Amino acid sequence: MTVLENLMIIPAQQKGEIVWNNFIKIGTVKKQERAIKEKALNVLQFMELIELKDEYAGNLSGGQKKLLELAKTLMAEPKLVLLDEPGAGVNPTLMKKLVNKIKKLRAEQGLTFFLIEHDMDLVMNLCNPVIVMSEGKKLSEGTPEHIKNDKGVLDAYLGGQYGNNN
Repeated sequence: MTVLENLMIIPAQQKGEIVWNNFIKIGTVKKQERAIKEKALNVLQFMELIELKDEYAGNLSGGQKKLLELAKTLMAEPKLVLLDEPGAGVNPTLMKKLVNKIKKLRAEQGLTFFLIEHDMDLVMNLCNPVIVMSEGKKLSEGTPEHIKNDKGVLDAYLGGQYGNNN
């Protein structure tokens, strides 16, 4: 499917999903489809993927696919977005774009992001508060600055080699 088609299938309860509506309520189906397409184009514009709208999603780079996945998520109008390793396999240029989009969505639309990530620069740039887990338990919670200086975190993840000035 194309990038645009990937977005257009996301909204729930589309009238055209009921077969007979495509014959009995064709005007309603077409009106809803136009609205969904307009929304999808707006999301693609926001995500800076509009020039790829007719490209097959399978042809996108890894970073572009991450942006597409976030765009698909936006089509569902979430309040909370869960991201698992969003930085994995993404080049620095596209990662910067993804980070900026997340920050903008958080600031302008009030979306909450729950991020699972091992890239500490990314975590410290995007998250506040930061919750550090170790062996399935919460090890620490606080601001990025607090986490950077937390002895328990340093010992668990850096072997105590940092933060020990002895």
